[in-house]
Amino acid sequence: NIFVHFFRLIQVEISFKLKGIALQTIHARELPDCYAFQNTITFNNRAHSGKIKVYFDSDTDIQECKDWHIFNSVLQKNTQYILVFDGFVILSCLASLILCTRSIVLAWRLQKRFVNFFLEKHNRRVCCADRLAFLNGWYVLVIVSDVMTIIGSILKMEIKAKNLTSYDVCSILLGTSTLFVWVGVIRYLGYFQTYNVLILTMQASLPKVLRFCCCAGMIYLGYTFCGWIVLGPYHEK
Repeated sequence: NIFVHFFRLIQVEISFKLKGIALQTIHARELPDCYAFQNTITFNNRAHSGKIKVYFDSDTDIQECKDWHIFNSVLQKNTQYILVFDGFVILSCLASLILCTRSIVLAWRLQKRFVNFFLEKHNRRVCCADRLAFLNGWYVLVIVSDVMTIIGSILKMEIKAKNLTSYDVCSILLGTSTLFVWVGVIRYLGYFQTYNVLILTMQASLPKVLRFCCCAGMIYLGYTFCGWIVLGPYHEK
């Protein structure tokens, strides 16, 4: 029952905590999870425009519930198997990362020897296009995919251990690395004569497609900014 004059109101913050328990896992004889939500609601009237802006911020903390005793927990056994599988994935990606990095380093050394040979024997400098021929783009794609998979798997293990709640970062890393892995499979199709025609076509048309995307992107950005400026004042989103 606090009376506040609207024209004097500048900013109000309301902070409160909520706790929740995931009870569905109890039926499967699994340990339940307890969630603690730290919520903050902010009423901002600094602009004095006649409309108060409301902001909501929430941080989540997940942990095992205390004083719960469930015997023969299925979750504990499954968690151990999943952690072992994640460890195997990390070791496999680490080995792949080391081998691909080694191949790129050896290719870089060979490129330097190639440049020095042409400079000493023929007194000619090698252009950038010929230098880039020594760089295998598939190896770079595999390295990026391995790094993202290793980081995502570590975050996944921490989430399983209830030490982190970075679901968004973990899903982005693992999802993007999975995309790169499936794109990398195209490389092996190049060893077949029938599919190699498609890959060569993609390689030849990629520069033209990128140039088209750049031109079309300018029109798309202009359309986006126009809608933002024209419709923005009438809608908060």
